[in-house]
Amino acid sequence: AIVRMSSEEFVEAMEQEIKELEAHNTWTVVLQSSLPEGANVLASTWAFKIKRYPDGRLRKFKGRFCAQGDQQVQGVDYFDKYAPVVAWSTVRMMLCMSLHLGWSTKQVDFSNAFVQAELKEEVYIKPPRGFGDSNTEDAVLKLNRSLYGLVQSPMYWYLHLKKAFEHEELDLKVSDFDPCMFYGDGMVVLCYVDDCLFFGPDMKKIDGVIAQLKGQGFQLTIEEDVYAFLGISIAKDEKTNCYELSQQG
Repeated sequence: AIVRMSSEEFVEAMEQEIKELEAHNTWTVVLQSSLPEGANVLASTWAFKIKRYPDGRLRKFKGRFCAQGDQQVQGVDYFDKYAPVVAWSTVRMMLCMSLHLGWSTKQVDFSNAFVQAELKEEVYIKPPRGFGDSNTEDAVLKLNRSLYGLVQSPMYWYLHLKKAFEHEELDLKVSDFDPCMFYGDGMVVLCYVDDCLFFGPDMKKIDGVIAQLKGQGFQLTIEEDVYAFLGISIAKDEKTNCYELSQQG
């Protein structure tokens, strides 16, 4: 479908992005002249995207404020950056199991996930273009949170989510076969960065885990059932008791 647009949609998306980042205390404004000599100040950039549903329908306009991680220096701006994602073989296995066992499913998407995790290194970036003024020409941002674009941000988000799942309140264990598969209390959770799939025979327990995540400060949106994952449409055929995976959009 043809989408007719102007810059206004993306300007609104940018304003919403900055509002959410500031609400998470993502950075502290400091003067560049006060930084240690030789401090590495990363450039920042905007990434724009028209997000769509798997069938191609318009979902929303997205403006993401990012650090230019290609300018980071190992041992200065980061030390490690490994982060796993769930294997598609694990996703297929759990879809088959849910059909065979008659389990319920639920999908969760974490909002602005990376900045929900704290950043350990001292990282400085330039302010977002379009949101400065003449009084902030000497200002830079000292990051408190794992901003998108930093090479270590996916790692800190994974560790943040893993810690929450393994906490005694939820007591979910990580699989030895897939580091993004968590299980316990009669349910299984699969994670691909900020998209999670829940499987289990008791929907009340799944809802309880999601409520506890919210209680711990996680910001997320909930889908009532698994219908799309990573841009792939997942449709259940009640007659054959099968899932059909497609990517028409």
